[in-house]
Amino acid sequence: MTGLVLGESARTADRIALAFREERQIQLLYFLTDMLMYWFALSLATLSRWDTLAQVDFLLLHRDRLICLVILAAAMIIAGCYRTSCITDRFDAVYYAVLATAIAGLFSFALTSILTAEYRAISRRELVVSAGLGIVLIAFWRYYAASIVARFQTMHRYFFILGSPGNAERIAKAIANNRSGGRIEAQFVTIETLKEKMRRRKEESGPNFIPEEDAIIALEERSHGQLDEIIEFCREHCRRTFLHPTLREVMLFQRHHLQAIAGIPLIEVASQQVASPYLYLKRLIDLAASAAGLLAALPICVITALAIKMTSPGPVLYVQERLGRGGRPFRIYKFRSMTAGPELRNEAGHVLATENDPRITSVGRFIRKHRIDEIPQLYNVLRGDMSLIGPRPAWREFYETNRAALPLIDQRLAVRPGLTCLSHVLGTYFSEAEDRLLYDLVYINTISLMTDLRILISTIRIVLSGKGAQ
Repeated sequence: MTGLVLGESARTADRIALAFREERQIQLLYFLTDMLMYWFALSLATLSRWDTLAQVDFLLLHRDRLICLVILAAAMIIAGCYRTSCITDRFDAVYYAVLATAIAGLFSFALTSILTAEYRAISRRELVVSAGLGIVLIAFWRYYAASIVARFQTMHRYFFILGSPGNAERIAKAIANNRSGGRIEAQFVTIETLKEKMRRRKEESGPNFIPEEDAIIALEERSHGQLDEIIEFCREHCRRTFLHPTLREVMLFQRHHLQAIAGIPLIEVASQQVASPYLYLKRLIDLAASAAGLLAALPICVITALAIKMTSPGPVLYVQERLGRGGRPFRIYKFRSMTAGPELRNEAGHVLATENDPRITSVGRFIRKHRIDEIPQLYNVLRGDMSLIGPRPAWREFYETNRAALPLIDQRLAVRPGLTCLSHVLGTYFSEAEDRLLYDLVYINTISLMTDLRILISTIRIVLSGKGAQ
């Protein structure tokens, strides 16, 4: 009997993994087709300058077209054009793609004001025509593609609706009657029923337990504590958790992204993982910036290494195991700013530095003040262990020690740890664990290009001034 249960749970895990791969393949197909459509639009737009076509440098023109494609790709990713709803829902599929294409066209047109005609082969007329053609082509193909993809079994969505019978059943009925955004199935359950269902499933699946459904919380009357408890349970046992907001909660969550599922306004409040399409662009930025940063900082690294070696005995680099995205351990590198082996002399084990800590050396105090000790972590960013922006990496014992007092602490592992973070900008090295967790959760729930840019600019200001980094 045990063998049958394990076999069934393994098949479920394989099915979910296969569905995940198929969804990624569909997203890639959408991306490549979007780029192909825009390239075709750019090629057709070249015919609009038939009177000067003989004078065009086509090698330079292809370079300009590639730049336009890169701009469009960035706009599409930032706009979230490859989310599930933008693949299966005809309105979302067209609306966000048209918006991104228009923005990309405007940005490309703005670049022509910077580059004179002698440095570019593409004309402003081509950019205007290609943007118009691109919008039409991409809108048509996406509309019909969404109609087809919505029928795929992979794109079917399953919801548990938690709430009182009246409100929850009304939402379940609306989802059952949905015809525009792919097949969506919903089941009304009470929180007690869901807990029992998940308990049995976990017993059957064991370590292979993988959440399959999303959850919609639609309680008509709920206290703050009750809502926190339900959200935390759903965070662990469901893929994504949505809140059907009351009028008061619409005001409280007004800066959250409002989503419509089967025409019902919902706010996402929890997820098994951060699924922002921006993460793909973020990784590309990390690769380029870390490689360039390591080369540019090489002279500073040499001077810092010599200063550390000449002023205190011990190694130049401080190496320690930390936990990365998903709890995966990795080795982090920093310039040593304390006397050698400080943790070995600390009976409490791993501890954070305190203000005016006697273990910090004179050179260490300077490099910590200006964040120079973090430069070797650019290598971790290049490897993919870390990101430029994200929660600071912590050791395993930090999570184990604080998990009871801070039950949300494992949410820090939803994204790659970062070289700098919100707590570095708004707090200090010596902020309390609860304060740092608050900063980290705020960042994870608002992750975007603009958020990262604000943190990066603030970090540069701190590095140059030394303020806020005792």
